[in-house]
Amino acid sequence: MFLRDSKTGPRTVWLSSPARKVLGHLPRTCRWIFPSQHEELPLSVHALYGCWEAIRLDAGLGELRLHDLRHSYASFALRQGETILTIGRLLGHRDPETTLRYTHFGDAVAQGAVEAVGAIVGA
Repeated sequence: MFLRDSKTGPRTVWLSSPARKVLGHLPRTCRWIFPSQHEELPLSVHALYGCWEAIRLDAGLGELRLHDLRHSYASFALRQGETILTIGRLLGHRDPETTLRYTHFGDAVAQGAVEAVGAIVGA
């Protein structure tokens, strides 16, 4: 998906096959993926957050913010072995320092890394 205007300028947003499948099944009545009631405009930020609040409450997600999902995405990607540079590109970050603030490197990840390197060094 290509964004003409984002916080860091125009950029490509890489979508997984399941995400593309979900988006592909949405009814398309206009150019917007999430249109406002008038359809000539996108859904407003205020309306988006209202939808998120309803979803969050219905799912019992507590105070989870939409932005928290970006942090989870970055942390999951790190645990799967993706590099900080790759994760940053997926998130649209220009500076790796920004991406480092998004990834939450826990003890389990550190222990897994120690074991992986130890298996190679100790072999």
